[in-house]
Amino acid sequence: MRALLVGYGKMGRAIEAVLVARGHAITGKFGGRDICLEGKEGKGDLWGSSSDAAARAADVAFEFTAPDAAPSIVPLLLSKKIPVVSGTTGWDVAPAERLAREQRVPFLHSPNYSLGVAALRLGVAAVARSLAPFPAFEPGIVERHHAKKKDAPSGTAKALAAEIEGASGRAGIPIASLRHGGVPGEHLIFFEGDDETVELVHRARSRAIFAQGAVRAAEWMLKSGRTGPVTFEEFFNDASRGGIAP
Repeated sequence: MRALLVGYGKMGRAIEAVLVARGHAITGKFGGRDICLEGKEGKGDLWGSSSDAAARAADVAFEFTAPDAAPSIVPLLLSKKIPVVSGTTGWDVAPAERLAREQRVPFLHSPNYSLGVAALRLGVAAVARSLAPFPAFEPGIVERHHAKKKDAPSGTAKALAAEIEGASGRAGIPIASLRHGGVPGEHLIFFEGDDETVELVHRARSRAIFAQGAVRAAEWMLKSGRTGPVTFEEFFNDASRGGIAP
């Protein structure tokens, strides 16, 4: 697999390490100051002569930039027929999904590429469904991330809230967000009863877990031959059933 890294911050470097460890090639890598969209002035030009060659040589692009950049960058990549794995949260993904469907280009966006969080979502839905007949159990979410994370609540917290709402029929699940220190990510989901509490928690100790999940999902996406929007849950479910190699 030949990969283009668009966004070369901490996550971009973590993905690079996983790609190299799994025997993949990197055609190019662009940090925030290197990216200039067509028609805009800037230090670099993602679609200049040498950069364009690096992009077109890629089998897939990993996009981990910022909420104000992704709405322009992802459609540009898709318009060039480059499959995209995107992890940027805090932006409207729907237009990119429509473009991917129209162009028949694989596009996978997820707020979280942790295998543990994928399992957590299934567990949260199961608990919410089981406790739905007992309204005394009130659900809530507390999430913590590093001080530099720009969006709050996190995309993962919103996804977990949606799982609870879909499984229980409740609306407006409360989410409390903290932004401090260097916490890669922590999500606590609780169902508070009158005299007891059910808690499910996921704590990320390293960004490496997200990089591993993103790279493995990209491998699956390309191997599966799917086109248009796909989900991390589809990858996880296929892997859980033994449909792909570890």
